[in-house]
Amino acid sequence: MPNRFFITLAFLLCWSAVTAQTNNFIDLGKIGEYDTVLKRLSYFIDYSKKITIEDAAYATFHYPGEKFPFDKTRLDARYFIKLSVTNSGNQDTFWLYTGRAQQYTMYAFDSSAATFKALNNQFQSYSNPVFNSVPFARFVVRKGTYSVFFIQANIGFYNWYLFDPVILLPKEKTSFTYEHLLRPNILYSYTTIALLGIMFSMLVYTFTIFLQTLKHEYLYYALAMMAFIVYFFLRWLDLFKFGKLFYFFSYAKYQLLQLTGHIFVIAFIMSFFTLKKSFPALYKYFKILILAQLAFLAINLPLTYTNRFSYFGNIAFHIFRAVVLICTAALITVLVIQKKNKEVRYLGMGLLISILLCGIALYIYKKGGLEQFFFGNEGIPILIFMLGILLQMIFFMQVLSYRERMQQVLHIRAVEKLQLENDRKRLEKYRAVIDARDKERNRISQEIHDDIGSVLTSIRLLSEIVKAKSVRNDAAKELEKISGTANILIDKMNEIIWTLNSRNDTLPNLIAYLRHLIVEYFEPLQIQLQIVTPDDISENPVSGKLRRNILLSVKEALHNIVKHSQATEVHIIFSTGDFFSISISDNGIGFNPLQTISYKNGLQNIRERLSTIGGTCTISNNGGTSILLKIPLQQYPV
Repeated sequence: MPNRFFITLAFLLCWSAVTAQTNNFIDLGKIGEYDTVLKRLSYFIDYSKKITIEDAAYATFHYPGEKFPFDKTRLDARYFIKLSVTNSGNQDTFWLYTGRAQQYTMYAFDSSAATFKALNNQFQSYSNPVFNSVPFARFVVRKGTYSVFFIQANIGFYNWYLFDPVILLPKEKTSFTYEHLLRPNILYSYTTIALLGIMFSMLVYTFTIFLQTLKHEYLYYALAMMAFIVYFFLRWLDLFKFGKLFYFFSYAKYQLLQLTGHIFVIAFIMSFFTLKKSFPALYKYFKILILAQLAFLAINLPLTYTNRFSYFGNIAFHIFRAVVLICTAALITVLVIQKKNKEVRYLGMGLLISILLCGIALYIYKKGGLEQFFFGNEGIPILIFMLGILLQMIFFMQVLSYRERMQQVLHIRAVEKLQLENDRKRLEKYRAVIDARDKERNRISQEIHDDIGSVLTSIRLLSEIVKAKSVRNDAAKELEKISGTANILIDKMNEIIWTLNSRNDTLPNLIAYLRHLIVEYFEPLQIQLQIVTPDDISENPVSGKLRRNILLSVKEALHNIVKHSQATEVHIIFSTGDFFSISISDNGIGFNPLQTISYKNGLQNIRERLSTIGGTCTISNNGGTSILLKIPLQQYPV
């Protein structure tokens, strides 16, 4: 009972002192839409962490200035805040928004019982699809009365600057939420979503490349991109989410994601450029940088997670991150200087730009003072940081595209080289076959000439000798036949030898031989002969098969002229081009192929021979007989 009396007395004394400063009272009747009340609060800090809410009534409370004076080095202390409210209006209920993420215990002083009543159950979340967990505390102050409320704040290791209490009436909750929370972050939200969409598409593309190639460097970069994407997504999500996860793991998760992303970027550089083989010294320094970051995370994360050392852990992280960025930039610069190629220049430029923008973002974040209406409290440094990472990804895509193009070029060159090698081998094999064939043809022609030719010549000479010595007419006639037959065989053998000899496998040799044959054929006859040959004859290859069929077709045509035409003049024209053409015309009586069976059979033989080599035979009857032989040369190589 005495204790309650003294508590009541102390409270009344404090209250009388407070009432002397009427400007610090919050009058609900004078609140329009909503009102910031930071300057009209009083506070008390308990560094001993032993004072209860009842004991706090004896403490001396102070009024803050522009910003609530939380001790950043002692966030584990107990903070008591006093709110004095009077009501001269008709609305007896008001709502209090205390700020983001802090945890508070609300008390109302019951003057009649001299006790403090906890109002924890008065917190309500705002029903909105985006802002689905904005805490509002509900208070009741009757018309014409006043009340005193105490707030015991549990300040987190990072959110000491987020205490910005606002009083508003129930009907103004919607407009306050929009104006105070949503509107300052509209442009930041849209920009973040757009950039995250681009970054996510790049992540999918990089991971797809990894699945196709199974190369570790692409996996490292995909993991780095994923870490940064999650980081920026959580920073964006923190604008609208006020749950315990945000409170407990804020800087811890941010430190972990940033350094993890940076570690994977370094691992990507080491693997992508094969530094272990090409630059062992740089590989060692990059490896040391990775180990240093892992060690820092292991030491600093527990410190940052505690309220007692969170401030120092946060400062240590920013300093360490700045050092890491500087060291990374220096190592990348050395790499660009030593390894001079487009891949290194592209990637090095992207990494250096991202490091520069990250440093600028860190400086702006620590300096402050650049808050803008449409970018929120931290929008500008975060967007600069995000832009740096995005530019790094874009340069990486350029490097990846360049490498893929180079690999395609190398692949095409390898395929072409292999194809050329195969073509060379096939050509050599073909040449070997041709050479072997030509050698065999030459051997056969030589053997025919040496063996059979000598025998036939001997037969002819012996028949001539016997014919000269013989006196019997019957024997002379028979010997004459033997000699004629031997001559015919010798001529045919010479044709075969000419056909088999590979040295004759050219178009000029073919025309020369045909000209000689035609002149020799008509020499004993009373027929005037005219032969026209082209001035310039290309060295087209003509196979033995082609030459023999042309030769026999020409002989057949000449035989038909002598046998059936009764011609006195014969004109023969040779022409070359895509086709080798032989025009044979006479001034004879013409022909009737239906009546002349032998002529018809000869023409059929010519057509059949030419068809085997892709040629054609055209015959016309116009003041004599004209035969046109056309043979394609290109289809029949040697």
